[in-house]
Amino acid sequence: MKYKKWMAAAMAAGIMLSGGVFAGCSTQKQQAQQQAVLVTTIKPFRSDTPIMREYTGSITAQQEVPVRANVSGTVMEKFISGGQHVEAGQPLFRIDTRSYQSSLAAAQASAAQARANYENSKKDLARYQELIGSGAISKQTYDSAATATESYRAVLEAAEAQVQIAADNMNDTIVVAPFTGTLSMDDVNVGTFATAGTTALVTISSSDPIYVQFDMSEKEYLELKTKKSGTATLGELKLRLSDGSVYGQTGQIVQVNPGAVGGQMSMKASFANPDGLLIPGMYAAVVSDAEVAKNVMMIPTKALVQLLNKDMVDVVEDGKIAQKAVTVSGKHGIYSIITDGISENDQIVVEGQNKVQVGMAVEAKETTREAVEQDIAKEVSSQRGIAK
Repeated sequence: MKYKKWMAAAMAAGIMLSGGVFAGCSTQKQQAQQQAVLVTTIKPFRSDTPIMREYTGSITAQQEVPVRANVSGTVMEKFISGGQHVEAGQPLFRIDTRSYQSSLAAAQASAAQARANYENSKKDLARYQELIGSGAISKQTYDSAATATESYRAVLEAAEAQVQIAADNMNDTIVVAPFTGTLSMDDVNVGTFATAGTTALVTISSSDPIYVQFDMSEKEYLELKTKKSGTATLGELKLRLSDGSVYGQTGQIVQVNPGAVGGQMSMKASFANPDGLLIPGMYAAVVSDAEVAKNVMMIPTKALVQLLNKDMVDVVEDGKIAQKAVTVSGKHGIYSIITDGISENDQIVVEGQNKVQVGMAVEAKETTREAVEQDIAKEVSSQRGIAK
C-alpha cells in the first residue's frame, strides 16, 4: 500500500516537472519574440545619376584691403559710417588741410617768381640775338645769356613740380574708396591722427564678384583631374545658403592652392553678387551635380552611420544586426552613391538604427524607394512647419 502511494506521488511530481519544462520553453520563445526589435530595411539599387558633391565653404571677399591716407594729419571729417556700401572714388574721410594749403600757396608763389625770371631771361636772350647779328655784342655775352635762360627754365620746371606735389598732397587730404565694396565696422573716429601709409582708417572689401573658399580631399582632386582630361573642375557650381535655399547665381573654381595641407586642397570659387546678398564671413555649402555616374549603387543617405570618422551601414543577416563599412563617392538628393562595402542583396537598415546593436536579433520589414521618399518628404514638410 505504501508502495502504491509512493508511485502515485512520483508520477504526479514528474507530470508537474514536465509541465514546468514545457512551460519554460514556451516562455523563452515568447521572450525571444518580444526582444526582436522591428527595423525597416531596403535593398541597394542601381541607377544612372548625377554625382552631387557638397563642400562646406566660407564666403570671402575677392579684395580686402585697409584704407590708408597718403598724407599725415588729423581726421577732420567722416563722410561714411562702418558697414556702408561705397563706390570706387567715393570720399570717405577728410584730413586737416591747413598745412597742405600753405605748402601749395608757397609752391605756387615760387613757381610764379621762377616763371617771371624765365620770361624776362627769354626776352633778354631775344634782344641779344638781334645784337649779335649786328656785332654789337660778343659771342661770349650771348652764350652767357642763353645759359642763364636755360637755368631759369630749369628752376621753373622744378618749381612747377613742387606745385604738383603740393597739389597732390592737398587732393590726398580727401581719402577715397579705392574700389567699389563694403566697409568694415572698424572705421576710425574724427580726431584720430593718421600717419601717411601707416594708419588704417577703415577696411574695404569687394562685394561683386565674391569668393567662396572650400576644401577638397587630395584624392578627390586627383580623381577629378583624371576624369576631366587633366583639368580639375566641378562644372557649374551651386551654393546652398545656411537657410537651405539655393543661391540664384552659379560659380566656377578660379583658384587652387598649390600645396595640400593634411590631405586637403583649398579651392576658391567665384560667384556674381549683384544684389550684395553674400557677405564675407557667411557660411555656405558649395554643391556640384554636373558629373553623371553610370549604373552606380545607391542607398538612402539616412541609412549611413558615422563610426570613428567612417561611413557604416547596419545590415540584417540571419535575423541579426551586422555592420559593414562602405565607401561613399557622392550624393544625389536623399541618396548616397556607394562604390564598395555592400552588395545588391544586402538588407540595409533605414529605420531603427538607434534601437539596435551589432548581434541583436531583429525583425526586418522591407520597404520601397517610393515609401522612403514619401517619409522623408513628410519629415521635411513637418520640420518646415515647426520652423515657421
